Amino acid sequence: MAQALGAAVYAGKAKEIGWGGLQLTEAGAASPLAALRGAPVLHWHGDTFDLPPAATLLASTDITPHQAFQAGAGQLALQFHAEADAARMEHWLMGYACELAAAGLDVAAIRQDARDLGSRAAAAGQDFFRRWLTGVFTA
Repeated sequence: MAQALGAAVYAGKAKEIGWGGLQLTEAGAASPLAALRGAPVLHWHGDTFDLPPAATLLASTDITPHQAFQAGAGQLALQFHAEADAARMEHWLMGYACELAAAGLDVAAIRQDARDLGSRAAAAGQDFFRRWLTGVFTA
């Protein structure tokens, strides 16, 4: 979405893979992303992007400063995976085994985090999507 709106997309400084939180901007805290405050989400990316012109930054992490932005009514871009289902984590771990090994990531820790954090992530993700879609359909 960033590229379609005229921004550069390129390799980030490091792969960000695993369960973790987000830092919401003031605009993010006033958006449907507020449902994710303090909740884990799945990060699984190595690329990043510049913020498109006229877009509003909503969330970041220490590794990836541009995690989410809004470009207009109903236009929401996410770098993280609020839709991730921890019960299907094994599919991700198997499908991306080479990427994980090359990045030196601890598969057992990602698996355990999915078990420990998955239900919180799912509830927050569902709340986020409900808030966002309600706003899209009532705007």
